[in-house]
Amino acid sequence: GINAEYGKQWYQRRVRGTECLNHRYIYGNPLSISRLVTSVGDKAQTGTQIMGRRPYGVGLLVAGVDETGPHIYYICPSSNFYECKCMAIGARSQSARTYLERHKDEFKDVEDLNELVAHALRALRDCLPNDTELTTKNVSVGYVGRGVEFTMKDDEDVADYLKSIEEEKAAPVVAPEEGT
Repeated sequence: GINAEYGKQWYQRRVRGTECLNHRYIYGNPLSISRLVTSVGDKAQTGTQIMGRRPYGVGLLVAGVDETGPHIYYICPSSNFYECKCMAIGARSQSARTYLERHKDEFKDVEDLNELVAHALRALRDCLPNDTELTTKNVSVGYVGRGVEFTMKDDEDVADYLKSIEEEKAAPVVAPEEGT
């Protein structure tokens, strides 16, 4: 099932890491994100050309920064890949994508990382079932940017981000009066 598919992706991640190191060693500069994603997509696609093999069963989001700027790519289970401005994948992700599409123009002007993370958590909150809340146990936050190494925040490191969106939710919404 999913664990086997993830295992394939994990192995490919390790192989692509070596490929990035080799590229830097041979050419003296880092491998671009687009070439890395193309390589992963090509490798995933070769399995569909051989009888008895099937495509990967999981999608993959790849975020990174290269000399041309920040990028986010979505690699489909069928090995197609797309560069995106913002993206959410997985079960119930349509409402998160809708939120991100509605607000994507706001992201260009945001300088504060906390505000961007708050947008991501709001999108995630929108796709949860009614009886589920975002907590430090079911949320992790990862980010990368120019001059910022990839950073992953888990457990209690996410608590401040969650507090910022809980305060918004707790604020009462005043309905407009009828006849106005």
